[in-house]
Amino acid sequence: MSINTGSVPFTESLIAAAPIAAGVFALWESGGIVYYGQSDEIRRALGEHLRGRAFSGRRVSGCSWEVAADPQGRHRELLREYTTAHRALPLWNDPQRLPTD
Repeated sequence: MSINTGSVPFTESLIAAAPIAAGVFALWESGGIVYYGQSDEIRRALGEHLRGRAFSGRRVSGCSWEVAADPQGRHRELLREYTTAHRALPLWNDPQRLPTD
C-alpha cells in the first residue's frame, strides 16, 4: 500500500491486516492526511490510535501505511514533501495545532 494514494477505512479488521513491520503511516480525516507517524510495528501503532490513546481520543476516518527500512528517514521525507505542497505540517504533526479536546 502506498501511503499517499488514499486511505482504507480505519477499522479493527483492516488494522489487523496491517504489517507487523517497521514503517510509516498516515491518518486521514475528511479526505486529507492529518498525521504522519512512524513505528517499529505499524499494526500496533495504528491499533493505539484506533483505541483513542493518542490525540485526546480524536478518531480518524482512514489510514494508510508503508513498510520502510528506515522509518525515521522516510518520515522526515514525507513531512518535507507535505510541507512543500501545503506550506504547513499536517495538522497533528504541528505541536501548536494538536487537538486538545
